[in-house]
Amino acid sequence: MKRVANVMSITQSSVSAQLKQLERETNTTLLEKVGRNVELTATAKKLITQVRPIIDSLEAVETSLTGADTKYEGIVRIGAFSSALQSLVIPAIAAVNQQYPAIDFRLTELEPPASLTALSTQQIDLALVAYIGEMMPLPNNLTALKLGTDELKVLVNTQNDLAHQKKVSINDLHEQDWVMEPDGAYLSDKVWQLCQAAGYQPHRIATFQSYAAIRRAITYNMGIGVLPNITIPPQLAATKLLTLTPMQQRHFYLVSRKAQSHLKTIKVTQNQIATISSQVLTVHQTKTIISNSNH
Repeated sequence: MKRVANVMSITQSSVSAQLKQLERETNTTLLEKVGRNVELTATAKKLITQVRPIIDSLEAVETSLTGADTKYEGIVRIGAFSSALQSLVIPAIAAVNQQYPAIDFRLTELEPPASLTALSTQQIDLALVAYIGEMMPLPNNLTALKLGTDELKVLVNTQNDLAHQKKVSINDLHEQDWVMEPDGAYLSDKVWQLCQAAGYQPHRIATFQSYAAIRRAITYNMGIGVLPNITIPPQLAATKLLTLTPMQQRHFYLVSRKAQSHLKTIKVTQNQIATISSQVLTVHQTKTIISNSNH
């Protein structure tokens, strides 16, 4: 209720009142208590599935009436995680604005699951997400463009005993001090899974929100870190970059709503992000469109 109220800029009591009114009008129960929480009923989930195409159609009508589908102007809202914002999104929108200055951009730093939720609920227009492993299934109203991959690398100080090696396995790191992101970040969770599968828990001596802070700590030999390749500058003092075996790849996708696929502002932004990605990421195959039918 609180999140809906924040997104819609109304009070929680207004959200509750509107839901109750919708229950009366549809003669259904939309929410049910499960322990201390409330969850959507099966009827509510069915209603969402039925209404979503209508909302998409209304969005298409609105863009047609305003001429947004024929003009290179308007607002494009993009959600992406930190490293993608810095390496892919910001350079891309700078290039778009050079050619189309009438397009305004709004950027938000979001983890992949939050980006997809914001996209599906029309809070943003494009979501740049990444997954280590398979991408989660998409709702029917979303489609994804695969951009490429990068690898997880082990960053150590040049004084570390591992610095003479080119490759290391997760087993080689069990006696190391670790500098990591907080629990709950998808990369941090993946590192914990790899370590636990190897039979140990990483000895974390520092927790930082930013990759810059992690890199800084490693340059002072506080510990080691496992970071995505695109987050590591090519010239980083007092450090050595090691390949992690077996390889752990992060797969990048640019996700959009199908109802907006014809908009010129969306198309030109997608194309430019794809162009920048081809320069920064490893592209193993021709870019492909992924829709719900593929999952």
